[in-house]
Amino acid sequence: MEKVDRLGKLSPGELKRQKEEKYGEIAQIMTDKYLSGLALWQLEVELDKYKAEEKDLVRASLASKLIQSIDLGNYERLEKVVEGISGLKKEGDIKEIKAEIEQLFQEYREVEQEGRQEIEVAARGVLHQLRISGSAIGSINHRVLPEWQQESDRFAQPYKERLEGLKGKLIELSA
Repeated sequence: MEKVDRLGKLSPGELKRQKEEKYGEIAQIMTDKYLSGLALWQLEVELDKYKAEEKDLVRASLASKLIQSIDLGNYERLEKVVEGISGLKKEGDIKEIKAEIEQLFQEYREVEQEGRQEIEVAARGVLHQLRISGSAIGSINHRVLPEWQQESDRFAQPYKERLEGLKGKLIELSA
């Protein structure tokens, strides 16, 4: 006991950090389950297992984890995340930010399409120089070309940055 007393007690900041870490892990598990098919009402049942303060910590962490799971161009996940956040929130409306994210996804899709077409034209040009053409060429899988990965990373960066800003707004609204 004396050794324990000498170690001292945790500061309020350390206690808070430990709680956030603990409930963050719980929220991550719940997020994974929800995104894998758990219904919103089942998520609420899981949340109801916690006391008021704990429930609020888990709910906040869950909303944050859901928002961070949004991927550029993944419309299905966006719909699931918005449904989850709307169900978790007590007030406010996130439709405006959802519309902004959808617009961002649309812009990204268009740029991605243009980039893919450019890469395919370039690949067909290389094949043509090698005297491979006509029915010998089916569709070109642009995703396996190293040029595609480089090009994709280059044109996706500004969209990823904008998406992170919108995720920040969503986190503020869901708090």
